[in-house]
Formats: sequence, structure tokens, C-alpha cells
Amino acid sequence: MNALRILEDFYRGIMASYPPQGEALLARVRPEAWRQLAFRYTLSVEAMTQISHIIEEQAMQHPRPVCFHVSFQTLSRFLPQRERYRALAPRVERLWLYGAFDVADPEEAQVGPNVILIDTEGTLLLSYWFVIAYGPGLSMCLLAREIPALDGQGRFYEGFYTFEPTVAYEVLSMLHLAFPKQVPVPTPVEEL
Repeated sequence: MNALRILEDFYRGIMASYPPQGEALLARVRPEAWRQLAFRYTLSVEAMTQISHIIEEQAMQHPRPVCFHVSFQTLSRFLPQRERYRALAPRVERLWLYGAFDVADPEEAQVGPNVILIDTEGTLLLSYWFVIAYGPGLSMCLLAREIPALDGQGRFYEGFYTFEPTVAYEVLSMLHLAFPKQVPVPTPVEEL
């Protein structure tokens, strides 16, 4: 999938444009301030989960429904979060859930009628964790690639977070190119 190679090149290129931060930022910044932050990082699974929850909460509290795209890399990683997403699904316009279908019944991940499951088996997306809320008045984009731990223990992610709608639009455009039958062309930023 050439579109996913483009996404990987985009990811690498944009990383240098954001200032580096660490997990200590999560303790210092209130969730509502995330609409004004942009940074790159290397984070643990716990910190990635914390940022993901902030984005999910903002989408649930936003007065207008937004499009929501999320990758758990595999559906088995999604299943422990299923109830959280069952609550999120009716609060968003549509929810796209990306991951390799590594469970016996992928329909276990179906948490609402507006949810689209996308199988990423055999693609570069198996290395990526992303959460994107995009719509009128809200744009939040977390995109990270899994990196090996120096001691071989645990999972870590290197990526960026931004509230810039143009970045979310670009990522969603690449996801559309990779999965044109499942992911529609995103609404241009100027039309939000």
C-alpha cells in the first residue's frame, strides 16, 4: 500500500517540527489545555493510554459530533477498552477502528452501528498507535510508532501530538488513500 508508505514518510518528516517532551508533561498539563499543545515524544504504553483517554474524553464532551479514528494495532489490544468505546461510539459521528484481526471473532470489537472495523494485517499500520478526533471545532491527532525498548522489556512509542487541523486532515487523507472503500475523503479544514 503506497499510501501507508507516504504516511510513514509524513510521520518521519513531521517529527522534527515539534519540540520534544516526556511523560512528566502529562502530570503538569490539564486535559482542557490539550487543544493548544503540539509536541513529539517517546512514551510508555501507560502514557500513550493517558493521552488517548484525553482525546476520547474531549470527543465525548464536544458539542458537535466528530469523526474518530483509532488504531490499537491489534483487536486483542482493543477488547479491554471495548466498554469505553461502547460509550464513545454514540457520541461521535463515526468511529473507525483499525487493527489486525487477531481474535477468533472480530465482531467482538463491534461497539455500535456507526463503527467501521478496518483490518490492518500485513500493513505498516501494525507498528502505529494513533487516535484522531476531527470535526468542527475539534482537531486532536496522536500518531506514534512502536519502538523497541533498549532492554527488550515493554513497549514504547515515539510520535507526536498536535491540535493542528491540517495535520489531522493530512493523516486522514492518507488513510483514505490506503482504505478508499472504508475511509471517506476527509472534510477539508476550511469547510469544518
